[in-house]
Amino acid sequence: MGLSRMSIAGTEKSPLRIALWLAVSVGLTADLYLPCASAGWFVRSPVGLIWPLYTAAALVAIAVLAARAIPPRDFPTIAFASVIGAAFAALTVLDLVPPIARDELTYHLAMPALYLRAGRTVETPFVVHAYFPMLLEMLYTPLLGHLAEQVPKYLHLLFALATSALIFLYLAPRVLPGLAMLGAALVFTTPTVMALAASAYVDLGLLLFSTVGLLGLLLWSESGRRADFVVSALGAGCAAGAKYNGLVVIALLAVAVFLVVQRRSGLAGMALAALFAAISLVPLAPWLIKNVWETGNPVFPLMNHVFGGRPLPRGPQVDVFSYRRVLYQESWLDILLVPLRVFVSGREGDPARFDGVFNPLYLVGIVVALLPGASRRHRLLGGLTVAFLLIAFFSTVFRSRYVVAVLPPLVLIAMEAMNEWWRKGAVCQVLIASLAGGALLFNVTEFSLLWTEIDPLAYALGRSTRVEYISRFVPEYPVTVYANSHLPERSRVYLAFLGGRGYYWEHPYVYDTYLSGTLLHDVVRQAKDGDDIAEALCRQGMTHIASVEPLLAQYMRSNFEPAEYARWQAFARERLHLLYSANGVGLYEVAENGGCGEDALAFGMHS
Repeated sequence: MGLSRMSIAGTEKSPLRIALWLAVSVGLTADLYLPCASAGWFVRSPVGLIWPLYTAAALVAIAVLAARAIPPRDFPTIAFASVIGAAFAALTVLDLVPPIARDELTYHLAMPALYLRAGRTVETPFVVHAYFPMLLEMLYTPLLGHLAEQVPKYLHLLFALATSALIFLYLAPRVLPGLAMLGAALVFTTPTVMALAASAYVDLGLLLFSTVGLLGLLLWSESGRRADFVVSALGAGCAAGAKYNGLVVIALLAVAVFLVVQRRSGLAGMALAALFAAISLVPLAPWLIKNVWETGNPVFPLMNHVFGGRPLPRGPQVDVFSYRRVLYQESWLDILLVPLRVFVSGREGDPARFDGVFNPLYLVGIVVALLPGASRRHRLLGGLTVAFLLIAFFSTVFRSRYVVAVLPPLVLIAMEAMNEWWRKGAVCQVLIASLAGGALLFNVTEFSLLWTEIDPLAYALGRSTRVEYISRFVPEYPVTVYANSHLPERSRVYLAFLGGRGYYWEHPYVYDTYLSGTLLHDVVRQAKDGDDIAEALCRQGMTHIASVEPLLAQYMRSNFEPAEYARWQAFARERLHLLYSANGVGLYEVAENGGCGEDALAFGMHS
């Protein structure tokens, strides 16, 4: 495996530094779309395409910078680059299918679709996730308005490609180029990353911007250049603008700034850490201001007990340990090993197994960072990784996509360690080749499962109609199609027990954020009879109810006293008319005497 060294000049205009600023420019440019969309500018106009088109161009430019840095005739580097190319080609086929992923339909594409229908951003109090930062959703909005609905997936895919390019550009002058490209290929083909690249989620934006923050900080620690410090802070801020998980990136990188400086001066370290945090708030500021205006809490729905603001929707509060012990019947050891299990035994689409898996090779980075002889730099990178994993573990339901920001520091440690091992002779070289081959084979195996699950050729080659294909993943879709074509224009639909999947609904809709029957529960409890229930629903703007019929029936039987249940039965018998049913999902009309559903504000959408 004839890996040769390469050198990239560490000048201010090096390809890596240019790429980092290009990535930051993507985040800052996307920020500018929020005030425009809030004012109703460029939401329905083709001019709005300037934003996502610039983003695509900048991300491709980052990949081109990396491609130009590949040494000619270096077989291992070219081979691993070909792996990235093959994975990219396969993902472009996967992205041909319509949106089917849960969070696409509930939030990442559903909110842009609502903005397009309204012609501007609108507040949706019933969607708690709508108050999360939406840097990437701003880019998806004009794409949905003027191009095919699959195009946002391709933009999300480019964020993964640009991230792998940054990894290569950073590693190339520091390790053998084949290992640098192996690191890039490992990140790009990580099963969770490929699953995300096959959807219009936002986590790959978090991955790219957190990588910018990390690499910029490492460059600053080596060079002392202020520009590196600024690009790192802005990258961390863009990560938070893509997803609230980025707030952890800001906090941990600020701590890293302090640790880098404190050996010289603790006071200077604190000052620079504070400066880092302040700069990082610049890309996040539009979202903080928006939330203060709408809810009174800049990070709503987080830290409501600190900042106050709008009361949170009612919902069960279960700690992570009880959640996994009761729901998944795991032992305490299983639970404690969750942050490590995600690298080995996760499974896409299985919440019990973190909705995805990384790759066992990343564990090399953790082991190396924990070894007694580890360098201070590796200990710092390992500490950032462990801290991020533990914060995610203790603060939320653990999902692989929530912690993708740990991949860059781990791959840096692993590739740098393998670079040192390579110099120790043939045995170590065989070991490294075996690890590389095993890691990529692991990723290919996981990708084959993803391909089988999505089955893109069934749709792309016309073996399944659009309705048939989407209905495999979204069981209420036939009901949605019927409602879109048959319900009156002023209809308002209450989605019960449908997981909040609103993207395909063309009529205004509402749902309960946590417990899907909360609104119906309150209405029935407060009503005197069936007619009173119908009138209460109409006052709240609801003309129709769409629900999974068995779940609705079970919910009503289990959550009411006999008298309340009889009241519901009277309402269902006399005022709830079934219009259409498919796949166990029913569409019901709420019979009323006129005026129901005319007030959009009561329905839960604010301009």
